[in-house]
Amino acid sequence: MSALIAEEQRRQAMLNGDIAALDGLLSDGLVYVHSTGARDSKTTYLAKLASGSLKYLSLSFEDLQVHAAGLGHVVTGRMSADVSKDGQSKAVRSLFMTVWMPESGAEGPQGLRMLAHQGTPCPA
Repeated sequence: MSALIAEEQRRQAMLNGDIAALDGLLSDGLVYVHSTGARDSKTTYLAKLASGSLKYLSLSFEDLQVHAAGLGHVVTGRMSADVSKDGQSKAVRSLFMTVWMPESGAEGPQGLRMLAHQGTPCPA
């Protein structure tokens, strides 16, 4: 499924700090809610990655499921990551939901871009 391919491209770009790839995968209207409750736009999220204030040291997605939603897709899954946030290492374990919608000019599979992300903390 194209949304699963897009999620893998997103995971690799996050892990590699590939701002250009993420710029192509994320909608300009992105609403990114972290498992901590912090909220980012596309601009603020990419700025954190570009500055190094947020860095993914390891990152895996598991139990991914894709749900059709009109022209787009909702993906749910589990994320395990080790991150550096403002120089402090932290283990993150969360459930997440992403919304992928077709947009013109999108670099994701079948023209998909991620419009929304919601993370919820969960036990390891």
